[in-house]
Amino acid sequence: MHPRSVLAIARKDAIDILVNKSTMTVLIMPIALAILFLFISKLIGGHTTNMLVYNPGHSRVVQVVSSAFDSVKITEASSPADVTAAFGPNGTHKDSSYDVGLIVPADFDHALQTGGHPEVSLYTNGSNNIDQHQNMLLQAAITNYARQVANPQPPLELTAAMINPPPTTNIGNTLGMYYGAVSLVVSFIVGLTLMPGLLIEEKEKKTLRMLMVTPASFTDVILGKLLIALGYQLALSLIVLVIQSAFTGQIPLVLLYTLLGSCFSLALGLLLGCIFSTASAAGAAGGMVFFIYLVPAIFAGPLGTLLVNNPIAQIVKVLPPYYMAEGAYNAMQSQGSLSSNLLDIAIIAGSTLVLLLIAAWLLRRQSSVAATI
Repeated sequence: MHPRSVLAIARKDAIDILVNKSTMTVLIMPIALAILFLFISKLIGGHTTNMLVYNPGHSRVVQVVSSAFDSVKITEASSPADVTAAFGPNGTHKDSSYDVGLIVPADFDHALQTGGHPEVSLYTNGSNNIDQHQNMLLQAAITNYARQVANPQPPLELTAAMINPPPTTNIGNTLGMYYGAVSLVVSFIVGLTLMPGLLIEEKEKKTLRMLMVTPASFTDVILGKLLIALGYQLALSLIVLVIQSAFTGQIPLVLLYTLLGSCFSLALGLLLGCIFSTASAAGAAGGMVFFIYLVPAIFAGPLGTLLVNNPIAQIVKVLPPYYMAEGAYNAMQSQGSLSSNLLDIAIIAGSTLVLLLIAAWLLRRQSSVAATI
């Protein structure tokens, strides 16, 4: 392998992608779809979270809690009793105009740093906009803030109460994470489309022969194209996650599924580039494969739970994109751990490896006749 040759090929392809209108359309499509999903989720689940806060010491823990919501209105309480009165002792009231109540002691941060155990009270209103899952996330956010301030001292004493606990998960939050997972999986179509296009372009223009008489080997050519396709794929997937505000929950797992999904798409795209010799044929195949991404992603998450006995919901479970969407959705919702996600991860990684091995075998056969392609 010649690193300079690989980088030179990657640089050439990076420029070609940007000046090509058809590939630019492919790059823009996931972003446009993510914006559409964002608009739908905001339209259905949009809500301004009203917080009643007693925080005389101006601790940053209030900003940590408020950052869990898209739109927040904070009302300052003059005393802890005002917050308690709004929600009732231990959350006994059945009605409140506030979604979240927070009582933070005046010396909260200082007490943490000196080894104290200050008490913070958190109230949530399930009838407005807060579900049980969000309630637990807020408690975890407060505890994590305390650990950062007082590490390695034990954290605070946190008391939490919820009035009107909802029987189901909040639809706005669920839809947001669901659309985030679907948008992420759909964004993987970028690598699937770019990779065969980059390879087939050399075949159609007969430029692969010219590349072979340079210091670049056939392997260098493939690696250069894989490198630039992976770069564009990861960039687009991360942009989609940002648009959907999907950097939440178990972020390392979300990033892991982003990387695994990107690698799977590149491996599948490389295989299509090996099989087809014309861009039109590869494009037609890619169009059909798009539905192999979209349909399983739709049946993952909450919809898959509702349609658990549906035959289609069972059939799509044989496709790796289902496990990409399911794993990403669970990670965004902080459901499960790395060990509980091992099955999803293994299926995606195993499928990627199989596709790469098949593509490598085809490439090895083609490399022997590369001069005539």
